[in-house]
Amino acid sequence: MLTIFLLWGLLTFFLPTFGWGHEAKPGAVLESFLSSATEVATFSGFNIDQIPSSFTIFDRKMIERTGATTIAELLRFVPGLEVIRENNGTYHLIVRGNYSDRRVLILWDGQPLNHLLLRRALSFVGALPVDILERIEISRGPSSAVYGSYAVGGVINLVPRRWKNSGEIGGALGHFDTGRGFISGGFIKNTWEFQFSAGKSTSNGDRFHVKDAAGIPGTADTHFDTNWQEFRLAWKGLRLKMFRFDVTLSHYYGLSDRLGRSNDPENHYKQFGGQVTYDFEIAKETTGHLYFNWRQNILDYGTFYVFHPASKEIPPVKRFLLRFPDPYDAPTLAHEKSRLREIVYGFRLKTKWQTHSLRLGVEFLENGIRSSKLLANRSLPEFRPLPTLERQHDPWPPKTERMWAVYFQDEWELGPRDELNLGLRYDKYNGFNGQFSPRIVWIHRFTPKLISKFIYGHGFRIPDLDALYDDHSPLVVGNPDLDPEKLDSLELVLIWKPNPKNRLSLSLFRMWLRDVLGRRNPVGIGGWTYQQGGDEDVVGGEISYHYRGVHWDIYLYGSYQWGENEFDEPRPYVANVLAGGIISYTFGSLPLEINLACNYVGPRWREKFNPVRGTNTYIPDPRDKLDGYTNVNLKIIYDVTSKISAWFGVTNLFEDDIRYPSSWGGIPDDYQENGRYLEMGLRIRF
Repeated sequence: MLTIFLLWGLLTFFLPTFGWGHEAKPGAVLESFLSSATEVATFSGFNIDQIPSSFTIFDRKMIERTGATTIAELLRFVPGLEVIRENNGTYHLIVRGNYSDRRVLILWDGQPLNHLLLRRALSFVGALPVDILERIEISRGPSSAVYGSYAVGGVINLVPRRWKNSGEIGGALGHFDTGRGFISGGFIKNTWEFQFSAGKSTSNGDRFHVKDAAGIPGTADTHFDTNWQEFRLAWKGLRLKMFRFDVTLSHYYGLSDRLGRSNDPENHYKQFGGQVTYDFEIAKETTGHLYFNWRQNILDYGTFYVFHPASKEIPPVKRFLLRFPDPYDAPTLAHEKSRLREIVYGFRLKTKWQTHSLRLGVEFLENGIRSSKLLANRSLPEFRPLPTLERQHDPWPPKTERMWAVYFQDEWELGPRDELNLGLRYDKYNGFNGQFSPRIVWIHRFTPKLISKFIYGHGFRIPDLDALYDDHSPLVVGNPDLDPEKLDSLELVLIWKPNPKNRLSLSLFRMWLRDVLGRRNPVGIGGWTYQQGGDEDVVGGEISYHYRGVHWDIYLYGSYQWGENEFDEPRPYVANVLAGGIISYTFGSLPLEINLACNYVGPRWREKFNPVRGTNTYIPDPRDKLDGYTNVNLKIIYDVTSKISAWFGVTNLFEDDIRYPSSWGGIPDDYQENGRYLEMGLRIRF
């Protein structure tokens, strides 16, 4: 790994020097990039430097240059972001050293996509291919002042492809019997606009031979299937959007770390929905925006192992299953499915008054569990053996969460060098006290080349429906007495742009989390319950540098974060150090582009104190820290003609041993990620 980074540093230092000697024209490449890529980054349409948060945008070129094939792989190149896979095959996002997948809001062109039951952001969305994206926008830090609950840690906006009377079709084939195809296109004529995209990806994935905590051998794999269809239609101020995402993921290491020993070892997730918006002018410099969103989630966990036959001589299993009758006679299988629906609607007013740009809005939400089903070959809660899979009580009751909110934003130009951004939102969820979410941002321009942002933000997260009402008794039990989780953050951002080609950004932050929500494992039984934890403290910094020339494009980043949990111990499962970058060279005489991308994830801590209910006894994880890893991607793009491009790509070029942390009592050797992956692809524009 040290050798790789030494080579990386030498390339970074010397290659720009060689490239400058051959540039035909300097041009304001970066300024042009910022202007186009951030035109609709938020509903305010501000330049990236004026957005009141730490903000990162990857346009289409940057997405290609990372060599990433999925959204999960792409997000690993964002400062402060770490992406892991959990035992059930889903993806989990860690932001600034904070186990954050339920604390980040993910949007599809402005419409929320978070899992309606768990409010997870990346769980299934991470498997979608990057071919779906025109760009991706990431805001780090509390955004509840704008978006309310679940944006307490940040916001990710996925922007689909957009074309002007053109389009593209393409596909790729690769290792692990992987293939994907995609098509997108659109036209813009007078006041009409139509955009669409569709595609499919599939892979058998890599395969590993492993043992679970009981010492029982088995196999794990990373197979997946995705397909999507979406379209957008606009006429004057009226817009209609529809989407459908269908994702199937391998159970990976099993929903309960018992490996996928079943005939249907996969999760199947469907999300489809739409949005209608209408923009209209009320008066001079005053506009209104009406919106109505709806979506539905269907999640089928397939058939999975809960317990299985094991030798009575294995102490961990004996302790774990001690209270269950005849625990070793036959495996315990289960199959469950849930369906939820959400409706969100509201109105936003935008106006100007003197040096103030004002936004006022109101929003309403209704999200409900429409149905759920659990089949098992043991009765619950008695665990009496059954001859076949039989229906049990519903694992989630038909509960509904309702919310109304009002919010206010003021972008106040204090002078030519200073801007004050004030935001306040009030959310009222049924069953909870109202929550205020303020944000104060002071943007100061020392010079046109040096900009600072001083940010204070407060956010909250309402317990999701699963945490409140889960009824897999005695295995997992929800807790309707939970309170909202809260976060406060202070941040300083410095941006230096010495010339149009170079941009350097530095961020220093501190976050305080209170009343942290989590699942706790009581002593002596195998069940889980949701409990309110203590407070957590995170401090850190992020740095990124971007050089964009005619031939060379260099992007480097790094971050350090230190977090402590309620026991003043390092935050488990997360890395303190993240780093990486992209070096891209486009030949002047050849239609050829070579891209080398790298991301490093440092060692990750184990859980030294596993909190339990009703006792002061803790169960430490005795394993050493999980080693870090370095992932290197290579992508070579060749333009056959002005409309046909071919590429060759490799992810995990040096086949590093990439592993994600498992909990103590799970898979002893942690969760293994794919090895080296090679693919070839073709893209045709029309």
